[in-house]
Parts: sequence; structure tokens; C-alpha cells
Amino acid sequence: MTHDNKEWIGQIFLIGVLFVVFLTAGCTSHNEVKNTKALGTTTPAVSLENQVLKVGDLWGLKTLDPVKRGTLIKEEAMVVENLVEVGPDFTLKPGLATSWKRLDNTTWKIQLRKGVLFQDGSPMTSKEVVWSLQRALKLNPTTASITHIKEVKEDGNYSLLITTDGLDAALPAALAYPKLAIVSPNSKMTKGGTITEPIGTGPFMYKAFDSTTRQLTVVKNKNYWGKKARLDKIIIRSIPYPSTRFMSIMKGDIDFTSGIPYGDVKLLQNTKGVHVIIRPKARIYWLAFDSLKGTPYQDKGVRQAISYAINRKGIAEYALNGVATPAIGFFLPTMPWANKSIKGYSYDPQKAGNLLEEAGWNLNSQGIREKDGKIFSATLYTYPQRPALKPMAEAIQSELKAVGIQVDVRVMDFSAIDEAERPDDMRLSSYSMTTLPDPSYFLQKTFGSRGAYNTWGYSNPEVDSLLKEGLSTFNKEKRQKIYDRVQEIVTDEVPVIPVEYYSTTVVMRDYVKGFVFNPALIYMLNPGMYIQGRK
Repeated sequence: MTHDNKEWIGQIFLIGVLFVVFLTAGCTSHNEVKNTKALGTTTPAVSLENQVLKVGDLWGLKTLDPVKRGTLIKEEAMVVENLVEVGPDFTLKPGLATSWKRLDNTTWKIQLRKGVLFQDGSPMTSKEVVWSLQRALKLNPTTASITHIKEVKEDGNYSLLITTDGLDAALPAALAYPKLAIVSPNSKMTKGGTITEPIGTGPFMYKAFDSTTRQLTVVKNKNYWGKKARLDKIIIRSIPYPSTRFMSIMKGDIDFTSGIPYGDVKLLQNTKGVHVIIRPKARIYWLAFDSLKGTPYQDKGVRQAISYAINRKGIAEYALNGVATPAIGFFLPTMPWANKSIKGYSYDPQKAGNLLEEAGWNLNSQGIREKDGKIFSATLYTYPQRPALKPMAEAIQSELKAVGIQVDVRVMDFSAIDEAERPDDMRLSSYSMTTLPDPSYFLQKTFGSRGAYNTWGYSNPEVDSLLKEGLSTFNKEKRQKIYDRVQEIVTDEVPVIPVEYYSTTVVMRDYVKGFVFNPALIYMLNPGMYIQGRK
């Protein structure tokens, strides 16, 4: 405590004010410690300084409607919540629903949490929840197809009934899907029905959005039903380029971000005032083909050859500076439904060459594979938002060249790739394994004949049959065996090639406290974060 040596009356007044503040802070701190002890933890008291967190977001902030971009509003801005939440061990836990029970083959009863208020002060009942879910299913047909929800209706003030389109063991996990987050019908919308100012039940509430600068501001929800947020305000800025995020965190323009260039990780780790956390995340980098029909990739041996040609360990260590792990299968090994017996593909360029020759692709005088007068060449597309993609693509380009495949790399906006890509081309992308925390979701979207990710045209009747069986099986052990078999088949047939398991680089100023990493979520903010010691 400091005070000037002016008039003694001023001194006495100042001391009195500070004494009152001290007592108030002491009581607050005591209550916080007392409450956390009941939960078996001890949380340090929040300082009296300005509790504002400035965040650099990877993507453009174009919409605040949960139906269109649920992860932003749910996991980063924390304005809305789901009926079911996901823990860091990938297990389901109660959210706005306290329980869920299957009544028959297609009907589930969901019990809602009582006493929850929306951020405008109105109560959350089954009426509002049904409206929110029905809206999400109507406005986003993809959400309806992947969650298999056929009907939602009220069952009293704090209960609802959900009917699925056939047997669906993954329904509870579907309720954790961010695009099914609960939003109030009182939310401000456009004439077309798009939400522009969401009203949810989360620990933070919408304050402002600048469509020009793409900056979102949310503030603490003082009437939150759960443990109150420690921050007063979060300001989220769109910073799509990794190098710009790096400079912003270095200069102190932002307090928290992720996805900085991997080549800058060591510099940040040695920078005073900056803290870096690197953790494996339920996300995978994969190499996909534009088409498996009428192209070299329709031959399984060619796909396997490309997989053997990739030096995953070398890419992780050198191209990505150790901020990644070589992918064995399609699920992170620490995930509960990963098939632990899968060995994956070793780096074996000689075997890759042998497989290419077996498929009729022989080396010509220029060292390029050729078949029936056609050169084996492709363009490898990727996008700039994730810092690992460009160096990874360039490494794969070099490794495929070593086995005689000619590859050009093009980095462009994600949305533009679809128009530019041709049947013989490839794409290097990043995909979440737990957008819906159940193995059926990722496997169905990726390997089902009609899967949303499956734009390359993979179709295997046995895989389709197993995926259907997995949804209709409610025994955990039996489901695991089914999905283990699916993983065995697709690892052998490699319709898409797993390259690296994603590791998130979370970068924050050292005055940001209380961060808890959750590998199951796409974004990483949590209401327990706070500011302490900012100068």
C-alpha cells in the first residue's frame, strides 16, 4: 500500500477506505476458500485488478448463432451450454440436464436442471429447451442427420422426450454437440431467423459484437446457476493468421491464444512474461484424396504406398518442432474407444516403391512414376489457419517425390479448395475426433458411404453394416468390439491417411491464471480463469 504525504485528513480518509476494502476482500477470499474446500480443492482468491481477458481467435467471427458456429459461443465465449457436457477424460456428465434415460428402443427421457435462468432473467423450462432443439434441427439438416433426433417434445415443466430415428446408443453424446447448445427464444434475431445476440444460460453473456473488426465482447453472468466466473469480461478478436497471433501475444495486444507457428514455440518458451502449454488434443491431421474413383487412389495398394512413404516421426520432430505425435490410427491412443492393437504404417519408402510397382506405376527416366503414359502427379492443398499444415504439406511433398510421385503444394483459404481441387489431387486437413463425443460420430462421418466428411467416395458394405450395428448396440463392451473392427478395416484400406495427432499450443501471458486444459473440447477457455499480477 502506498500513500502520499499530503494533508493528514486525507491520510486518515484513505487509510479508512483501504481498511474497508481489505476487510471486504478478506471476507470474499474466505468465502471462496470455504466453498472450494467443500469440493475438495483450494482456489486462490481473485485479485482486485481489472478482470478482462483478451483472446486471439483462429477463425473469422462471422456469426454468433450457435446453430451455425456452436463451438465459438459455447466453448470459447461460454454464453450457451448443452444438456450434456464432456469431461477431460471424454466421459459424459450432466449439464443443463441432470439425467437421461432410455424408455424404449427410440425414446429417451431427459430431466432438466431446475432453477436455471437465461441471461435475460427468464427461467429455463422444457418449453424453451424444446424450442431451441427444434430450431437447431430445422435450420441445420446436417445436425439432424448426425444426431438422429426425429422429434423433441415437452414432458412437464422440467422434462422432455426425445425420439430418435431408429436405435441410437449415441443419443446422450449427441446432446453435447455444440450446435445443439440451448439458446433462449428471446435472443435477438434477423428477419430471416439468424441469431445475432444470443441469450443463453452460461457463465458469460453477450455484450457487443463489432462486425467490422470482428470483435466479440462477453461479460460475467452474475445470475449464473453454477460456480460464478472469475473474469468480468472476455474480448475475443479474430486473428486468422498464426504469425499475427504470435506477434499479438508477444506485444501484449492479447492475453491468450493458440495455434502459433511451431517454429516460434521455443522463442515463446524463453520469453519472459509468456507461458506456453503443449498438450495432445482429440484432433487429427490427415491426408485425403479428392476422389477414389477413376484416379490412382482407387487402388488400395497405391494408398498404402503413400502411407508408407510418409515419415511421421520425422515430420513431428523436425517439420513441426516436436509439437505433434505420429498418428497410428484415427483416434488418439488415450481416448477410451481407440483400438489399442492397431500398429499403423511405418516409414518404409522401399515398401512404398514396391507397392507402386505392383500397381503398375514404374519409374521413368526422370525418376517419376508413370503408368500407361500418364505421369503420377497431384496438387496437395491445405489452408493457412493452422500453423502445422504448410510445413507438413511441404514435408509430404518431399517424401512423395522420393518415391516418384510429383506433388505441388498450394495453400489457400479453406472454402476455396473445393472449387480448385481436381480428382487426382490431395488435401491435408485437421479434423476433430470429438465434435460429438462418441466413436459412431467420427467413424460414420469419415467412413460411412454417406458420411459428411467422406467426399472422396469410400464405400465398404461391411463398414456400413458395423456402423449401423454400433448405433443399435447399448452394451459398452460389445460396442467397443464393433468399433475396433471398423478401425481395423479402415486402417488397412486407408481411404484417408492419418498423419499426425494434433497437439495444441496454448500461449498466454503469465498473469493469466486458472486455465484448465480439456482435450475433448475444440476451444479451451473455462470460467475459472482470472487475471493476477498484470502490470
